[in-house]
Amino acid sequence: MNHWAHQRLLLKVRSGSQAHGLATPESDEDSRGVCVPPKEFLYGLSSFEQWESEGGDHVVFSLQKFVRLALDGNPNIIETLFTRVEDHLFVHPLAQELLERRDMFLSQKVGFKFGRYAIHQLQKIERHHRWLTAEPPTLPKPEDFGAVLGENSPKFPDTASERAFRAAVKHHRAYRAWRKNRNPKRAALEEKYGYDTKHAMHLCRLLKMGCEILENGEVHVFRPDADWLRGVREGGLSYQELLNWVKEMEQRLADSESRSVLPPEPSFDEAEALVVRTTEAYLRLPEGRERRGA
Repeated sequence: MNHWAHQRLLLKVRSGSQAHGLATPESDEDSRGVCVPPKEFLYGLSSFEQWESEGGDHVVFSLQKFVRLALDGNPNIIETLFTRVEDHLFVHPLAQELLERRDMFLSQKVGFKFGRYAIHQLQKIERHHRWLTAEPPTLPKPEDFGAVLGENSPKFPDTASERAFRAAVKHHRAYRAWRKNRNPKRAALEEKYGYDTKHAMHLCRLLKMGCEILENGEVHVFRPDADWLRGVREGGLSYQELLNWVKEMEQRLADSESRSVLPPEPSFDEAEALVVRTTEAYLRLPEGRERRGA
């Protein structure tokens, strides 16, 4: 990690299962950080938004991008702001205001985004469950969709048929890529329980966190329900029980959003002013140890 971003850090925290209190002995050490880029990236023609390690276990965002994502309610960024102090790996004095004013980023948008991330997890679970339990899709042929084979390309009867064919091809390719690139540990979970229980654990965590934020304005990154979530990862819910639970939680999330006392959106002006203050203060620091990160 010799990129300059690590020498210009404002904040660095543990992330992922370690920060959630859900780590296993095999879990990786992940981190997220925030930095102030050099002047040429602020005033010049160069640009910088983030640095990411190979594999994506460690990420450092520019302060500008980090705050833009926070304003948008991005769950990964909100978790970074609310990670417990024990999981702070580095905090620059100039990051104190960002942490002290982190509640400014909480809005109804955050609950919605946590819910949306959860549904993305559910879609992956459902797709893989179909592939595990149903006959694998065969390679689609144009003639199966009413096409007449021409000299150069098939002629479909209408655009709807052509779109259906292309969608089927895309689905088949996704299936083959999944079979080829399956993580062995994830594959073992799917074979044992009929669905990816690790995805399910994160799905449940995201839905619970979304409701907590909307109902109480609280962000519990280190999970008080870690034992229950670990039980989900270990197959504590059948596939149908998981779907039923998700349906109930989606309704709770919608009800919580309608009753939430959080503002519909955070204040852009306040966030922008914080970015300007922090950046200008950082650039006034002398070169050397005063600027160094981790």
